[in-house]
Parts: sequence; C-alpha cells; structure tokens
Amino acid sequence: MPADYGIKEVNVNHTLDEAINLIFKIFSNTERHLEIIVDHDWLCHLVENSSILTLVRKLKLRSIDIKIVVEINKQNVNYSKRLMKFSDIRHSDGLESCSFRNEQSYFFCHIPENELSDQGQKIEPREKLAQFFYVDNTHFVNQQDFLFKHLWRDSVPAREKITEIEKGVMEVILNHEPKSEIDINSNEILFRVVESCVDQILILIPSTDLFWDFYNSNLLVSISRMLVKDVTAKILIHLEDGQTTIKDEIRYKLKELSQDLDINTNFFSKKIPQSHLSIIVDNVVLVEIDYKNEKSILSKNELNPIVSFSINDTRVSSSTSIFDILWIQSDFERQKKIKQTYFDIFNGFNMKSEKYGRDWNFEKKSNK
Repeated sequence: MPADYGIKEVNVNHTLDEAINLIFKIFSNTERHLEIIVDHDWLCHLVENSSILTLVRKLKLRSIDIKIVVEINKQNVNYSKRLMKFSDIRHSDGLESCSFRNEQSYFFCHIPENELSDQGQKIEPREKLAQFFYVDNTHFVNQQDFLFKHLWRDSVPAREKITEIEKGVMEVILNHEPKSEIDINSNEILFRVVESCVDQILILIPSTDLFWDFYNSNLLVSISRMLVKDVTAKILIHLEDGQTTIKDEIRYKLKELSQDLDINTNFFSKKIPQSHLSIIVDNVVLVEIDYKNEKSILSKNELNPIVSFSINDTRVSSSTSIFDILWIQSDFERQKKIKQTYFDIFNGFNMKSEKYGRDWNFEKKSNK
C-alpha cells in the first residue's frame, strides 16, 4: 500500500493449522446461518479436517442454514458430496481462497501461491503462512451478505455440476480405445466404472444364483473396500419362498466382507422380469451383467458375464426408480415379518385380554 495514503498496512499471518483452529472457533459461534466461499485447495483443507466436518454436521443438526459456493472439479467431487449431506452447495468458476460470513462477522483467509522460504525452498502447505482477515463490523458484514446472494444466484447447483463431471469421466472410461485386441476387456472397464464411484452404488440381483456368481467375483470385494471412502452400497436380492437358510448364508458372507454390506442389504419376494444383475453407479451409469457359460477372468468359477454399459439419462433414471420402489417394498416386507414374529411370540403364551381397575378412595384413607 502506498505510504502517501496515510494508512498503515496490516498483515496478520497464521500457519494453516492456526487458521483452521480460528475457523473452527468462529464456526462454533454461528447461531442462524453460515455462508462459505472456498476454492479447491481450501475445500480439501476443511473437509480433510475431521473437527471441521463434525462441526458442520452438528450445525446442521441445530437447523443452522449453511450455504457453500465452491469450484467443483474432478479432484474434489468426493469432498463436495460429503458436504452436500450437511449443507446446500453450488458451483462457481474462478473462486480463490476461503471466506465465510455468519450473522456476526466476516472472515477471509488466503495462502499465497508458490511461497518460498528465505533459503529459496518451497514451503510445505502446513508450513505456509495464511493471511487472515477478520471483520465484525455490522455494516461490512451485511454488505458481504448482499454480495453473496448475487454469487449464489448466478452459481450452478452442485448436483448438476457433479453429474456433468461424472458423465465426462464415464464417457472417457466407456469410450476407451484399446491399444490392441488384447486390451479389449469389458471386465476391466467394469472394474474401472465401479471403482470411479464417489457416492453410491445400487445393486439389484434378481436371483440367489446370480448373487453367488457375483459373490465369487472380485468385484464385490472391490466394492466392500470402497465403503471406507464414504461410498455407500445398497444391495437388493430376490428371495424365493423357503430360502431362509440361503438368506442367512448370504448375510453371513456379506458380513465377512463388510458389516455395512450386510446392514444395507434387503431381500424382496416380488418377481421381476429381469434375468441379469444391474449396478447403478452414482446415478450416472447403468451396468448390466448377464452371466453365461463361457470362460472369464472375472470370477473364480469361470463364468463369463456379458457386460453392457449405459449413461443414458432416461435408462439410468428408470432403473434407479425401480430400485427405489423395490427397496421400499422390501422394507415393508421386513417390518411385516418382524411384527408377525412378535405376534407369534406373545400368542404362544396364550395371553388373555384383561382389564384392571382400582378405587382411589382418599376420603376413606383420611378418615382412618
């Protein structure tokens, strides 16, 4: 700042950890609403900090309105989805640094790019000094709210941007041009599609036989490993009458792979006109697997699945709707069986309906 202005420049520098601790304290004082603008780097810094993410979750439980504008790209899609569970998110290009506003204050934090030490060596992110700017002037805070509303209005819904990115990723995978005939392998593409998931996998299995084919493949193992990355998997399996033993065995096998797989598995009795296994990845791509008696590297029992892929919005949406309907029906069936079980238990006691009464005569007691 030029010296002839008569104003002294104020620089308040903190390390990244110190800045995040200050952000945590200011977030904690939020009472009604929180507006956040972050670029890619700061989004990663905040989401990777478990304390910040836990606090955002608690703010949501307190019904505090949280709005976030972030520049969403392929590298931070997973981070954005994690925040979408606790806040409203929109996308905007060209964002820099980190700023936020609550009803009391405004905060801005910036880490200079390519910052070098005195010896000319590049400083690691955690060692860099973040320039910290904090204002609690009411008029300034209100002015920032006015500017944020314009940015929010002109930005793109996060789901729309994420779908665009994911479809682009899937197109690259599905349109992969092999270097040779040996490189042509639908199984490899299948694994790449599933392992690219950042949010949710839906698996519809129309028979127990198909489940065992699927179980014997390495694909289910890959899905179970992805659950630690905030990916959720829901499995629906058609079960015939009298297959209780098979049901218990399936749950046991799933529990061996992952407790979450067992918890998020439902069984349904309604027959559906489908003979293939279907997988929906992030509501973007539909994978259909039809096992045939041919050689394959996918499964241990060498059944070769015929695999097809689709990113057609109508097909994906239709398959997702069918899955959701069957999932709801399976929940109803499970609740009905639980009620019937309790009814049978109490009915076995030959309990009778009886009424009991008592005469509360306080006057007689007081006269004694």
